[in-house]
Amino acid sequence: MSPAPAPTLLPFGRLAPGALSGSATRARQATGTHLHRIDGYSLVDGAVATGKAVRSSRFLVGGHQWELLYYPNGVNHLHRGFVSVDLALAGCGPEPSATATASYRVSILDYAGNPVHSRIVGPRAFDRRGSTWTGVEELVATEELAKTAAFLIKDDRLNVRCDVAVLVVETKPRNKWFMQLDRAINGFR
Repeated sequence: MSPAPAPTLLPFGRLAPGALSGSATRARQATGTHLHRIDGYSLVDGAVATGKAVRSSRFLVGGHQWELLYYPNGVNHLHRGFVSVDLALAGCGPEPSATATASYRVSILDYAGNPVHSRIVGPRAFDRRGSTWTGVEELVATEELAKTAAFLIKDDRLNVRCDVAVLVVETKPRNKWFMQLDRAINGFR
């Protein structure tokens, strides 16, 4: 039995009819804002232990579900005495992916809606398993928050804003355009 002949490539510029296919990748940024209001803040501040978070409801940005985690007494014992915050990847759209790349800004607002204490994070890779800390350990000292409470907390309510920018990469087949190119290339033989 003789070996099968090895495939050979045609010289550049000559393609077999219908042999050309293609795709296009587009990267874009999807943005969104979530406002998390904590009513009864004085109770939360006094009752939530270090390392425990107050979670926002889930919100959708860039095809992913996110949650804002607010730690009124620090994310751990090293950051006790500070407000810590984190953004968590909670779920994904119809084609689940366990990761996403995003940047975010978290701000504690005064009661007029202006950012007072604010930090920007990222871009960072987020993992749905939540195994990687992506947050701000020391957004503001709890002592400083108490000093500024007169214009931050009204009716025992604290407002936290999170602006999120997610990298969205989409790849789609572009066969119509490539078929036209294929006809043009093969038509000029």
